[in-house]
Amino acid sequence: MRTLGLIGGISYHATTLYYSQINEHVQKTVGGGQSAKIVLHSFAYVDIMAPWHAGDYAEFGRQISKAGKNLQSIGAEAIVICANTAHLWADEIEKVAGIPVLHIIDFTAAAILKAGLKKVVLLGTNATMEGDFIAGRLEKKFGIQVLIPEEEVRKRMDEVIYKELSQDIVTAQAKKLYIDAVEDLVQKGAQGVILGCTELQFVLKADDVSISLFDTVELHARGAAQWALDN
Repeated sequence: MRTLGLIGGISYHATTLYYSQINEHVQKTVGGGQSAKIVLHSFAYVDIMAPWHAGDYAEFGRQISKAGKNLQSIGAEAIVICANTAHLWADEIEKVAGIPVLHIIDFTAAAILKAGLKKVVLLGTNATMEGDFIAGRLEKKFGIQVLIPEEEVRKRMDEVIYKELSQDIVTAQAKKLYIDAVEDLVQKGAQGVILGCTELQFVLKADDVSISLFDTVELHARGAAQWALDN
């Protein structure tokens, strides 16, 4: 079994899900009391998000790239970034660490294509929804068209993620915000919805929307676990 290096703490709730789901897949596949080989770098959330909120994205990228290098130095054979938005630096982390980054959207895209879908809603932080590092990869590498909510809705979603979900606060208002946004985009042809933030599985469930739901945490964790087993 190969060793996975997890970059976590953005937030710890999501990191806990990754650790649990990776090990669950390994145990289910191998049997017995088996578990995954994992090394973890978990940031203090306030510390790693300080440069982000200050707009110092270069420093944010420097810190998570250094974390990837540190994980490689203690035995990691691939990096799992336990946050969607931090994949903005996936290529840089891979270069600095010298080992592959198992990209979150590759496993998600595989599930979307397996379901026969070609147009999906992307939900996440503003950076994730507006950036090219997720939507661009889906469109250019996999031929999947991406729809995102209107600007004002995206801003509200960003506030919910950073001010509520990161603290494990889920309100009825937040849930309605996401459901309404998805159903609006269904009218524009959306066939599925990507939970492109690791905390969104606390808000939206499959029964909440009328189209297929793709949870990046679940798909990423399972894909990474299988990569570790396919030695």
